[in-house]
Amino acid sequence: MKSKIFPIFILILFVSQSLYSQILEPISWEFKIDSSDFNSSGSIELNFIPTTELGWYIYSSDNDPESGPRTEFEFYPNKTYTREGLVTPLNVKTKFDEVWDSEVRYLDNQGSFVQKIEPLDNNISISGFISYQVCSEIEKMCIPLEKDFTFYDSYPNESISYNQELMNFEDEKSLLSFMLFAFFAGFLAILTPCVFPMIPLTVSYFANKKNSNRSYFEAVVFGLSIIFIFTFLGIFLSLFMGPQSANEIATSWIPNLIFFVLFLLFGVSLIGFFELTVPSNIITSIDKKSQQGGILGIFFMAFTLVLVSFSCTGPLVGSILVQSASGLQIKPILGMLSFSFAFSLPFTLLAIFPQKLQSLPKSGNWMITLRVILGFIAIAFSLKFLSVVDKAYHFNLLNRDIFLLIWFTLFLILSLYLFGLIRLPDGYLKGKNLKIRFLGLLFSGLSIYLVSGLFGNRLPYLAAYLPPLQETYYDLNSLSRQSFYEDNNVYDKELSNVKYSEILKLPYNLKGFFDYQEALNYSKKNNKPMLLDFTGHGCVNCRDIESRVWPDDRVRDFLNNKYVLVSLYVDDKTKLSEKNWYVSKYDSKIKKTLGKQNADFQITRFNNNAQPFYVVIDPFSEKIVYKPWGYELDIDSYINHLRNGIKEFYGK
Repeated sequence: MKSKIFPIFILILFVSQSLYSQILEPISWEFKIDSSDFNSSGSIELNFIPTTELGWYIYSSDNDPESGPRTEFEFYPNKTYTREGLVTPLNVKTKFDEVWDSEVRYLDNQGSFVQKIEPLDNNISISGFISYQVCSEIEKMCIPLEKDFTFYDSYPNESISYNQELMNFEDEKSLLSFMLFAFFAGFLAILTPCVFPMIPLTVSYFANKKNSNRSYFEAVVFGLSIIFIFTFLGIFLSLFMGPQSANEIATSWIPNLIFFVLFLLFGVSLIGFFELTVPSNIITSIDKKSQQGGILGIFFMAFTLVLVSFSCTGPLVGSILVQSASGLQIKPILGMLSFSFAFSLPFTLLAIFPQKLQSLPKSGNWMITLRVILGFIAIAFSLKFLSVVDKAYHFNLLNRDIFLLIWFTLFLILSLYLFGLIRLPDGYLKGKNLKIRFLGLLFSGLSIYLVSGLFGNRLPYLAAYLPPLQETYYDLNSLSRQSFYEDNNVYDKELSNVKYSEILKLPYNLKGFFDYQEALNYSKKNNKPMLLDFTGHGCVNCRDIESRVWPDDRVRDFLNNKYVLVSLYVDDKTKLSEKNWYVSKYDSKIKKTLGKQNADFQITRFNNNAQPFYVVIDPFSEKIVYKPWGYELDIDSYINHLRNGIKEFYGK
């Protein structure tokens, strides 16, 4: 009996977003910092921009108090800046006010307020509140209100030159590789048993049109509809993905357990133990709309294809969305755009050139084989979500060795199936040809490769998807555990028991810190620059760097001997004592965990929320001494960054 399970994958992903109640006050504020004239004047401008609803206005800050109220700005005392004069209103208007029986000065949506300041510190922190009245002659009323404001920005002379780059920071190679992955996943989805058999049926619909020009147009509309449906999913995710919510999605235990269960169900279904299907009433309802004709009918036809294919495309779409949840807000959009473009391309091209349909291979055993392979890969990938939860919350139940043994078992079973030695729910594999045997040999080799990870192989090309490398490995020669690296030259009692070392570890026996202030004090004492490593338990690219770049002896020498390495995990769930909690100047939320405080530190100090993210800091001034960098797999380029940071710090 078939199990019918609605693919709630997407709905569950976004249901955690809360709704906001209606704001009753007829005004909103925008606060901006303008540093464009800093180099010439040494000043920056704070812009207070009010936006009122139709018919409402706000009194100016220079309105005569005897002629009515005025907007007043209160700045909390702070030694990081000095004010240059008073707040200046711009685009002020005047009118006769019958209530006050005099001329009054006011601002509508074309006006704003400006305050010039001179920075005195490396990091500017500005806060206060605005007292004002917003009035309407139509409503015949005024509302007295207050509004808190906060400006928090880096010292312009140090950061303004590359601030724009940081706001859009994501290594181009990393983003390009992600889009290529999504594009490849789109083509792979075409070959699945849920999609491939639908190509001839869909193409024939357009090919049988009498008007060829009309047929071409509808084929393009069909392809664009597929792209729109998938990309809308990416847009939806991007809109609700704030700077820290991405890490929450990627590392919180609830979504990760949901992903684990869903990927496990998808995998078991693809292997053939049961079938995941969308409820028939939903398919029927959408399919009826597709028969309406016209552009709307074609759209629903594309929607039907997306729904029907979801049991096969779900793991691929899920993989893209999960990987996108640790970078730029535009990443889900680009991922879904790349996936959908590749997914829709065969349908569109074959509809325009239907004669090419004859050259497509026929559905057969190869498709069943592909389905089973995807099933095992989905099950293997599901463990990644468990691993993230295990590391972020420090359960330490699913270590690297156990993870590798499970993967080894899965791919060994798959290889035995491909060799025809064991049967699955669909029976023994039929038609064992040379290509199938080659696949069996390939997965057998993968199994052996995974086992080698238990005995010292670092598995650099899979490390991004595995738990972090342990400090030791099992040596077959001595039949004992051995350390990967012995760096006696960096032994320091202060580095042997640093803060949070009981729950966090650096790979390959590297020495460093997990707390910024502790590392700062050590750096000052030893006259070394700090290397801030913003990382995360769920950061795939971070694991990639650590497994493929950091083991290099030259890199290790820099990290151990020339820098003070500080790994700041932005997604760690360790709850701190209440005395260490604070309210963020960025989002006004209480930061209670180690990860949220590190993430807030990265956003407020460096205007960035991507990982990996490396920053060289002078511990004495706490200034950035070299432009930050991110995902860089080229070892020589990575070393060049480290070398330049040292040169800038020592002034050589």
